[in-house]
Order: sequence, then structure tokens, then C-alpha cells
Amino acid sequence: MSSTFRRSCAEAAARTVSNAHHYIREDGTIVEVCITGRDDGDFHVKCDRDGLVSRRAAVMPGAWAVANQVHGARVVEADPVVVTDADALITSEIGQPIAVQGADCAPIAFITNRGPVAVAHAGWRGLAAGVVGETIGRLRVDGAETRCAIVGPTIGPECYAFGANDLDHVASLLGDVVRGKTATGAPALDLRAAITSAFATHDVTDVRFVAGCTACGVAGFSHRARAECERHALVARILPGNPE
Repeated sequence: MSSTFRRSCAEAAARTVSNAHHYIREDGTIVEVCITGRDDGDFHVKCDRDGLVSRRAAVMPGAWAVANQVHGARVVEADPVVVTDADALITSEIGQPIAVQGADCAPIAFITNRGPVAVAHAGWRGLAAGVVGETIGRLRVDGAETRCAIVGPTIGPECYAFGANDLDHVASLLGDVVRGKTATGAPALDLRAAITSAFATHDVTDVRFVAGCTACGVAGFSHRARAECERHALVARILPGNPE
């Protein structure tokens, strides 16, 4: 990792304005990542179109590229017009917002050293399918190395009771570190540990969890805890220079 990138990642908290985080890259460009909260409203791709456009514009200007998330590992090139089945989006275009949504699953931004950036939606099925590795691999094909991962609101193990067979399956792929306990002591999936392990497998160790638990906190919406249909969003874009 270059000293320039390391310094800019370390300064992220100090440079955060509201929900916007900025990361200076080796090529001089900046990656901006915004994460919405409950007060920002619903960002589900299938909610009311007029209201959705207004809410998106209030967070980050431009036509957002999104996907119809299917809990898999498909990575696609960002297209603000076409919404296709995928769980990760990649773009090299300056100013093009790319976004994923969540309501317990983790929204992740892949901060690279140069060139394209990516976002991914990662629940347990997506992690098991390899969405982290597929996204890192796609970025590498396009000449970019993932230096830092920014993870938005996701459910914590204290609220995520998990079936034994599924937990064994995830552990077989990502290690026993994914085994957790709920607040009452039941077997749980530690999604944060699973994400960290998935990145470590691909030599990415700077994984930053910048929001709390969706189920027992106020970090975002939760399908599991409250059967909420709404979704919060993580949106990223490449900027040509220092944000004002």
C-alpha cells in the first residue's frame, strides 16, 4: 500500500462530512462514499420512482447505477439506464454514482489505488458464492488493486441466530471465525467476521465497518428484526480532485 493511500484512509474519519467519506488515491483522484440512514428514507430500487430520484439527488447527484440484487456473486459494469440481476457494480467513469442497498446484508465499497471502483451487496449467500473475490478479481483485470473496504450498516452476530447447517457451510468457506453467539447465547453468524475473512483471503486487510447493527441499533433498516421493506444505500463515485 502506498504511503499516500494509507494516509488518506487514516484521515477518513476526520474528513467525513455528514455521511460522506473521501479517499485520496495514488492516481490523484478521490473516491467518495455516502451511506444513507433511516432519516434519509427508502432507497429500494422498486419503491416510488419520483420520490426515489429526489432522495438519491439529495445524497449524491447524477443518475445512479444500481442492480436487482439476487444474493449472488455476479459483477457487472455500471449502467444508469439498465437494471440487471447482479450483486456488484464496477465503474471507471468519473462522476458516475454506483449504489447497492441493504436491510441486514452488508453494503460494501471497494476503494482501489487507481482506475475503477466497485460496490457490492453481501449477505451470507453472496459471501458464500464469492462476491468479494469476484469483485476484487474483476477490479484486478481492469488494472486496479483493492486497498480498503468500507462496509455500511449490517446485522451483528448478537442479533443473527443462524441454522447449524448453513453456519457450518459458511465456516467451511471462510473459517470458524464466522461462528458467533446471539445475545441469548444461541449459535450466530458473525457477518462482519465473514466479510473480513473474505477480504483477507484476497490480501485485503484494511476493512472498515463504519456503521452499527441494523437489528438492535439505528444504523439502518432491518428485514430480519422488524420485517422492514425499506432499504438504506451505499453509493460511491470517483471525483477528479479534492472535494470542497
